[in-house]
Amino acid sequence: MIPRIFCILVVLSATTARAAPGLLVAVAANFAPAMEEIGARFTGETGIPVRTTVSSSGRLYAQIMNRAPFALFFSADTRRPELLYQQGYCERPRVYVRGRVVLWSRDRGLCDGTGDWRRLVTGSRDGIGIPNPELAPYGASARQALVDAGLWQQVRDRLVFAANVGQSFQYAAIGATGVSFVSGSLAATGSEGCFLPVPVAQPVAQSACVVRDSADRDAARALLRYLRRNAATAILERYGYEFR
Repeated sequence: MIPRIFCILVVLSATTARAAPGLLVAVAANFAPAMEEIGARFTGETGIPVRTTVSSSGRLYAQIMNRAPFALFFSADTRRPELLYQQGYCERPRVYVRGRVVLWSRDRGLCDGTGDWRRLVTGSRDGIGIPNPELAPYGASARQALVDAGLWQQVRDRLVFAANVGQSFQYAAIGATGVSFVSGSLAATGSEGCFLPVPVAQPVAQSACVVRDSADRDAARALLRYLRRNAATAILERYGYEFR
């Protein structure tokens, strides 16, 4: 069975352009499943529809720089929202969650008998998925973990670079890679597979910012505040995010 997150990302990517009018939100791929649930609850309580465009933080940043009509940007890092703020595109950003890098496989047997992600990487006979480190913060954290563990040179020829953390997850979900570096939040949606923590990978602090030129700034601020409501924090906890 294909994990639910694969379906979510495909549907979001395919339908955003023809979605009904509403609050248009740029969402880093790792946060897409949580945002789907939180957005639905927010709409139910406020009547404000939430539309999402899901991609890598780097690509969404470039789109905002090119005046894409987003009202709110949920990035997977702190650097890009801060740059947008400094350049006058966004209001002051704030950290909304912190996430963790894990190593995921659809083959549950690969995780049996080992708690060491390094063995899973070096023992994989197939490709190793990793989000593009130049565009995706979870990819940058995973790359640094490989470097720190002394494995980068050993496995680099088997790395399969994905556009974002969601695509890295998809690669492993469909068997294009044996294992993939993904966010803990996406691994939480893949009940058919297994994952191991990557303790040496730095936690990924994620910031959000309201886009200054948007006519929907009030609604965007309301959604950002909503993330601290009990209904939203319960969802964030379920996806393994730290937010306090």
